[in-house]
Amino acid sequence: MKVIDGHVFLGETIYVSQSPEVLIAEMDRLGIDVSVVVAPPPGPFYREGNQLVSEVVHRYPERLAALYRVNPHLEGEVKRAREELEGRGFMGLHLDPTNDDYWVGSPILEPVVRVAEELGAPVYVHSGDSIFCAPEDVADLASKFEDMNFITPMSRRAPRAAKGRDNLHLTTRPFPTLAFQRGYAENFDLDRLIFATDSPLGSPEIELRRVELAGLDLKVKGKILSGNLQRIAGI
Repeated sequence: MKVIDGHVFLGETIYVSQSPEVLIAEMDRLGIDVSVVVAPPPGPFYREGNQLVSEVVHRYPERLAALYRVNPHLEGEVKRAREELEGRGFMGLHLDPTNDDYWVGSPILEPVVRVAEELGAPVYVHSGDSIFCAPEDVADLASKFEDMNFITPMSRRAPRAAKGRDNLHLTTRPFPTLAFQRGYAENFDLDRLIFATDSPLGSPEIELRRVELAGLDLKVKGKILSGNLQRIAGI
């Protein structure tokens, strides 16, 4: 069964440190076929981080896919986002309203999102159960762009916020093992869950173990571990 890690940080900042060599070695050890990588925060500038990600993805094209980390505050960012999606190996955009200081419902966001919409690329939006970028706000954004796919992290409020938003998908860190074990899986749309570890902030080994302990049947397991992301992103 193919395994795709849907969200991994690659590079070195004050928050995160992960080299491509360490990442690939860990993927080999754990049986992860592909990882979706993105430059880590903090911003507001990500040119060097995005360049490193692009170079590494071209070095390991069968093992890595990339999200372009975009800051809509920056002049020329819409043009850069288009160029990166069209010809430099990026399969989607990554937005981080909390770290880059904007509201996910702000008009400054729409031009870069429309680029992704035009090119059929998914958009990852970093969110959580806080006032800075709540999952409900991401759901509102998804409702304005119904013909494209959004991805946002699992959180306490995210499943409820995503209800009725067929184009909003949730990454699984932490994987909701107990919800599956105790029969609460009806709270999730199994076609919109995407396995992700946020490595190195999260542990791929622990997240994979949580999947195994959840007792999923093979069809559901295949959807979450790779099928859902393959369907919306063509990885």
